[in-house]
Amino acid sequence: MEKLMFVCLLSCTQDVSIVKRYDETPYDSAVVPDTLDPWVDPSTGVAESENSSEPAGGDTPSQTQEPSDEDLSRTIGFAELHFTQIACPACVGVGNEFDIYAKLKLHQPTGGDYTEWLTPVGTCAGQLIESYVASTPLAATQGATFNNIVLNPAGPGEWLEENIYEFQVPRRTMLSVTTEHGVAHNAFETLEGFDSIEPYTLLWVDPSYAFEAPISRNYPTQFSWYPSVQGEMFEIMVAVYSPDGAQLLGVVSCMEYDIGSMSIPNSYFQSYPYWSLAAVYLSRHSVQKTVAPELGGIIESHQTWTVIGTGHIE
Repeated sequence: MEKLMFVCLLSCTQDVSIVKRYDETPYDSAVVPDTLDPWVDPSTGVAESENSSEPAGGDTPSQTQEPSDEDLSRTIGFAELHFTQIACPACVGVGNEFDIYAKLKLHQPTGGDYTEWLTPVGTCAGQLIESYVASTPLAATQGATFNNIVLNPAGPGEWLEENIYEFQVPRRTMLSVTTEHGVAHNAFETLEGFDSIEPYTLLWVDPSYAFEAPISRNYPTQFSWYPSVQGEMFEIMVAVYSPDGAQLLGVVSCMEYDIGSMSIPNSYFQSYPYWSLAAVYLSRHSVQKTVAPELGGIIESHQTWTVIGTGHIE
């Protein structure tokens, strides 16, 4: 079987055997001994209450701090953590089963949205174009961290780590983003992978019997996985190649909420030749936004946990 010409598609990005709490700051209060005599006004002979805090004139000082007028509603950064597991690395021309990387951008506040390019839930699309957010980057002269994951400067306002091992990625854990510009506490919660995926023939690891899973031109193709994660999104993307694997013919991406199963309409595959090869991306997505006062705005995050399997059109 010819191997596929592997392309890094935008939604490629799995586990298959294929705050600190900030309470009110404590302070020391001066305790007035209750043995002190109250002060007596000699003109009236009236004793002032020892617990009275009212100053002359009857004005009571405000006990609340003036609210900050800093605008924290705009985006100041974007954190990414992408975990990809490839069932058959040889089928797509790569040498490693895992592709895991983390990326961070920090900049002056902007009104852009980093994830608006994602396929809307409940729809399918044949073209994916990643959105561009115009911004003025901050300096990147020191390392940054997502908890214990260390990212290195990779240009103005950017940090990157491309060589992350599978065991370094915590499951369902809050991560803080620490940088030279400040900290975004509990910026995002990590995802988890899969215990099972169906059809299981997607996950064949040897090129000699990979591409067995059928994707039909005549009826919807059903996929399922376990576990599902309530509230997250799930994408199935099928990249279709020529029967010899040399040419990318097209891409179909369908997004739904993560409920453990999805059906892909057959109409998207009717134009492709019989026994066209397919790379099937099953991706759990998490998009989160967290206010980071130290950084002066909102830090967006996008995580994916993906398994890439193989199939064919029939």
